[in-house]
Formats: sequence, structure tokens, C-alpha cells
Amino acid sequence: MLADQAYDDADELRDQPVTRQRPGDWELFTRLPALTWSADRSWRRRMARAFDDLSDDLEHGRWPQPSCTAEEMALHLAIEDAPSYQDDIETRDTEHSYLPEHRDDYDWNACSDLFFQDHDVLMLFDARLDGIEDPDGNVNQHLGMGDLRAAAWFEPFGHPPARDPERGFRR
Repeated sequence: MLADQAYDDADELRDQPVTRQRPGDWELFTRLPALTWSADRSWRRRMARAFDDLSDDLEHGRWPQPSCTAEEMALHLAIEDAPSYQDDIETRDTEHSYLPEHRDDYDWNACSDLFFQDHDVLMLFDARLDGIEDPDGNVNQHLGMGDLRAAAWFEPFGHPPARDPERGFRR
């Protein structure tokens, strides 16, 4: 769902910056930190692909392991939205209903703890920490956060392995 929203936004609004004056024009990108709001269509399509990459992990029986900052943000948003889709999953006769049940099913807080090395990317939402994304900044260096500027969101972490750079886009 989030990938669909991201692709739709990227294709419809192209290089227009996200603004607070017209938030209704956007389905997904207003949910990202403001430092991404001036990104172009190409960056937004790469963000949409980050959602697809994580979805592909799940479809192939792999745990979603973010390999870059964009995927970290995508997974945070997916976990945030997951409870709202739970009723849909439980009421439809899908492959999901054939999976064995576990007492920790739908423990979204545990997902957040298990799937991330850290939650540094979430600091980008705090306006009081403006500038923390810059790897040359004192706070960034003190915390060892790395480059969280929008242009660096697709740089691979090194672990897990980087995605195939030739994988392309779905549309």
C-alpha cells in the first residue's frame, strides 16, 4: 500500500516540493521528515522502491532487513500502519489465515525492536534537532549517526548486503 502511494505521488506531483500549505495533495511524502520535502521525482521513486524491496523480502519468506536509511524509514512507516490493516488480514480468507498462530503475533513494538539496529532516522522528525542529519555536525558525530541527509538515504549500510542496483522499478 505504501509503495503504491509513493509511486502515485511521485508520478502525479513529479518534482513539486512538499509543502504544509497543500498537504492534501500528498498521500505519503508528507509523512517523511521535512528535509526530504524538496526531493525530486527520481528520489521519490527510489523511496517507493524501498517499500517494494521490503515487501519483496516478506513475500519471499525473509525478514525485512533495511539495507539503507530509506528502507529504515519505509519499515518504520509500515510498522506504524500495520495495526490499521490487521482487521483486513483477519477477516479475509488469505494465505495469512493458514499460518500457525503465535502469542507474539501482531506485537508491533517487538517488530520495531527486532528489525532495526537503531532508531536514529526517527530523530529527523524532531524540529529541535534540525541539522542532526549532517555527518559533520557535533551531535551527529557524538552519536555516530552517519549521513542522514536525503541524498544519502539510498547508500547501503554494508550489512545486510546491498540490494541489486539493477533491480529497477515496478512501473
